[in-house]
Amino acid sequence: MARTPSAMAQADDGSLVATTEAGQVRGQRVGNVLVFKSIPYAAPPVGALRFAAPAPHQPWSGVRDATTGGPTAPFNRPPAGAIDDQAIFGAGWVKGDDFLTTNIWTPALTGPARPVLVFIHGGAFVLGTSDVPLYDGTAFAQKGAVLVTLNYRLGIEGFLKIKGVPSNLGIRDQLAALRWVQANIGRFGGDPANVTIFGESAGGMSVATLLGSPAAKGLFRRAIMMSGSGQAALSGEQADRIAAKYAKVLRIKNTPEAYRRFTPEQLLEAQQKVTPKMVKLDTDTYADPGSGTVLYFPVIDGDIVPAMPLASVQQGASSGIDVLVGYNSDEANYFLVPSGLLKKIKSNFVLTLAAKRLHPAPASLVTVYKQAYPTKNLGELLSAMATAYQFQVPSVRLADAHARQPGRTYMYEFAWPSSVAASTYGAYHGLGLPFVFNQRALVTGPRGMLGPSGGPAELAEKMQDAWVEFAKTGSPGWAPYTPAERQTMLLNTTSELQTNPHAKEIRAWEGVR
Repeated sequence: MARTPSAMAQADDGSLVATTEAGQVRGQRVGNVLVFKSIPYAAPPVGALRFAAPAPHQPWSGVRDATTGGPTAPFNRPPAGAIDDQAIFGAGWVKGDDFLTTNIWTPALTGPARPVLVFIHGGAFVLGTSDVPLYDGTAFAQKGAVLVTLNYRLGIEGFLKIKGVPSNLGIRDQLAALRWVQANIGRFGGDPANVTIFGESAGGMSVATLLGSPAAKGLFRRAIMMSGSGQAALSGEQADRIAAKYAKVLRIKNTPEAYRRFTPEQLLEAQQKVTPKMVKLDTDTYADPGSGTVLYFPVIDGDIVPAMPLASVQQGASSGIDVLVGYNSDEANYFLVPSGLLKKIKSNFVLTLAAKRLHPAPASLVTVYKQAYPTKNLGELLSAMATAYQFQVPSVRLADAHARQPGRTYMYEFAWPSSVAASTYGAYHGLGLPFVFNQRALVTGPRGMLGPSGGPAELAEKMQDAWVEFAKTGSPGWAPYTPAERQTMLLNTTSELQTNPHAKEIRAWEGVR
């Protein structure tokens, strides 16, 4: 339910009250940081606003309580696995209408205007929320920055292509949140002229989408893409295939009226009835951006997403923006280790067959990777190839494209390996997050993201300092990236700037979509 005037209270301490366009909000002081939770940036997407573009929130009277978390976008919490995901997903979906909200951590409401970092959470565009323990912005605020996190619509309600519904509602939500930041963040001690967006996984893909979107022009000055891709978008034809399959399976017409008949709970149930295996997404022009594993992505619509984000960046859409791009060394282990697939790769024939899903010349690709990684077993080689296809190569391509435009470019590779599950995951997808947010203790333990051995404090400090410094100055503290030398900071217990790392493997992907 939306918060009502009865849920608002006058603040005892005026220093904890900030004024937004829609009304006043009261936060709380936690140590030397001010925290504001669940501040609306748009109206609840219910009733006539369900399956509609985000609209301004109605003003409220009095002082709205912003000391506790609020509802989230509806999502299905994934089943428990070897790694405890409580820090990332919390308890799961928190029901309520007023979930298009931001959370803010700031050193103070007054004083010098501070750099602003706006975080976009991941979750394959179908799950997740910004208000969870891992995304606590306290350490950012202690280092002189204002940290903002946001919720956006997910799955069917945020990304399915429905006739008569504005395209890319989830991305439109992100844009609305960024416009809200421009209008309001100065009242929270932030500098609207110095906003850095950053996101991981689907959040990183969102960053790439925003870099290529004309609708995002002027809403941010810098961007950090963590484990994302500028090639993670669906063509209109691909999106139509997904929508048609849903309509067939659910026995409805592909209209907003048909989908509005479902409650959020029913939509989440319906969402699971169509799997990636049920829809052939490869076309003559566009590859399946999820390699047969996921269905939801931003859709190329000629408007919010005018083209594949990489193509837009190549054409100068991100000109003048400072960009930091990075990936993890063993991204694909997060997806492949739990499936047990890596252990089943016991022959060159099976490895080559698996690589065929990624590359038109799989035997040649396998040869390149065997030469590059002579100590890896066959399953590990498949993971390295999948990591390259989905994350590493798209990151390099985006960095190459942006580095040819005005605006600085930087690259990193996160290589620190976790000790979780007997150290079988390595530097897997998502592992950089507790370092960037400096939340190591939260995810240390037998099933914690970092594993029972924990993670090095020095690396967490180095990474968060780099993110803050990039937000402040446009440089994370190492040499800029150029397409000729591809300078890449390798982040581990000891870190070093590399020149043209993985050159032979990256070259093997030239011309591959």
